[in-house]
Amino acid sequence: MSAILFDMDGTIIDSEPLWLQAEIEVMAELGCHWDEQDQINCLGGPMERTEKYMQDRSGNVKPYGYFGQRLNEVMKLKFVKDLELMPNALELITKSKEAGLKTALVTASGRELMNSALTRFPENSFDIAISRDDVTNSKPHPEPYLMAAKRLQVKIEECLVLEDSMTGVRAGLDSGAQVVAISHIISIANEKNLRVISNLSEITFKQLVEWYPFLDRAVRHDR
Repeated sequence: MSAILFDMDGTIIDSEPLWLQAEIEVMAELGCHWDEQDQINCLGGPMERTEKYMQDRSGNVKPYGYFGQRLNEVMKLKFVKDLELMPNALELITKSKEAGLKTALVTASGRELMNSALTRFPENSFDIAISRDDVTNSKPHPEPYLMAAKRLQVKIEECLVLEDSMTGVRAGLDSGAQVVAISHIISIANEKNLRVISNLSEITFKQLVEWYPFLDRAVRHDR
């Protein structure tokens, strides 16, 4: 049995522009500047890193935890009103399920936002979903992906991770999985067990199966 483990923000949902808007709004409330480079510095989470970064940028004018809570409040509204799926995301997930592969959503976002995002997908699109609230160590630690493999009862070496940040890529590689990185926001260099693409729309499920023989074996076995 094999599995495809999907990151959430920026990989299968088009949430990075919403995060940037939210971060700009939250910092502007305190009279502080925020731009695309600040977002890149925090890309991929975890929220604790964003919290510390915002505390430093704002001069620690708010108690620790303020920015995480405020961002969550703003993002909940944006997820309801403006969230869209990334092109080709649903097709890849659907074809993975139809082929008999296990699927997981693995995110550094909290459970509340994760559950909100899940409402945009058909029921049972993912066998399991793991948020930062489900682990002791969030990305870039490999724990989230190792937990996903364990819960799916799949060897991590037979898992493919799809990610869009170096934080997530590091988590995937350090777990022992194969990783496809989407470099649509930041530049990501190829390395062992890592394949880099520019956007999710340039690949098909058939290509993934051709690239990774363990997926092909699982599909053939299921048939």
